[in-house]
Amino acid sequence: MPVFRSVLVLSITQIIAWGAMFMFVSVTAAGMADDLLLRPSTIYLGPTVMLVAMALCSPVMAPIYARWGARLVLAFGSAAAAPGLWLLAGAEGPVSYFSAWAILGLAGAAALTTSAQVFLTEIAGERARRAIGAQMLAMALAPTIAWPVTTICEATFGWRGTFVLYGAVMLLVCTPFHLFGLPRTEPVKRNSSVSNFKRFSASELARRWRIVALITAAVALNGFVTWGFQLVVIDLFRSFAVPGTLAVGFGSAIGFLQLSARLFDFLGGNRWDGLTTGLVAAAMMPPALLVLALGEGAEWSIVLFLVLYGLSSGAMSVSRATMPLVFFSSAEYGTVVARLGLPLNLAFAAAPPFFSFLLGEAGNRWALTFALLCSLGALASMALLASMRPAKSG
Repeated sequence: MPVFRSVLVLSITQIIAWGAMFMFVSVTAAGMADDLLLRPSTIYLGPTVMLVAMALCSPVMAPIYARWGARLVLAFGSAAAAPGLWLLAGAEGPVSYFSAWAILGLAGAAALTTSAQVFLTEIAGERARRAIGAQMLAMALAPTIAWPVTTICEATFGWRGTFVLYGAVMLLVCTPFHLFGLPRTEPVKRNSSVSNFKRFSASELARRWRIVALITAAVALNGFVTWGFQLVVIDLFRSFAVPGTLAVGFGSAIGFLQLSARLFDFLGGNRWDGLTTGLVAAAMMPPALLVLALGEGAEWSIVLFLVLYGLSSGAMSVSRATMPLVFFSSAEYGTVVARLGLPLNLAFAAAPPFFSFLLGEAGNRWALTFALLCSLGALASMALLASMRPAKSG
């Protein structure tokens, strides 16, 4: 029952938090650009600043989880998001605009996905994989809810009023939910952290660092492709002379396929682990990119690309969260995912502008070639991880 309650509370608060702190920009960008006299491309640099700030904060989160527990971290992050949103509501130019996004990045490091997953490992222990899968399945609804709600709020209150409202919701709804809705847990003891080198022999320590490095490489390379393409996929299709309305329709199908992959993984229960999910997901990405390149934008190639790409990215999003549990205990989970946050968020931040630039300046073949190289690197990292699977997981 505590696990179910935790999944329910975190599903609600994560949908609210992602919508209020990040996803709104897809709806409000045009109005913000007009009022602030900035280019739309400059407006979209705001989320990049947020992701970079989250990346820089991620490594320092591990000892905070160990000392205070993820519940208090989530509550602090939700409360800290309010001043960031209110500063954004009052922004008058680039300095205040990007300062607000930096504050949201600091808050997001505490309030968003990683802290939610760390809390679920605290409450569910070795059974955390299924709890994380259930919470991520609910998270697939975030854009479906956030975009229409933001559209209505902007039409009613304007974008500034919307951010004032969202700040109040983060402070008055999400913060109490985290403080009083989540069960109390014991913070992870310091001597259970992978950062305590004295617990391990030199060979074991080297093995654990290789595992962390390979997980980092796999998720960063895959994340660079999935986040990079997801935001420019409509432009990618248009570069193959696909009509605009058809390109939008094709692009919209990705979310459904990602949800389907998450649902399939969740229904699989404990039949396979996060490493198996990640290996299959990584193996689907290179064929997806090759099909689109060789098919040169023919409708059959786009459909096959969407199926493989959508299933791969959806499954890998679950694997990123649950794969560390294959190699590390639930007590060590917070330290590992905090370390992963730096390269992963930097990859997420850099990918969309990079692929947008490459697509515009060099064309779709170069964009697809670079993405293919990244996906092959992710697959190689996953294969090496599979060869290092602990005996108890096999």
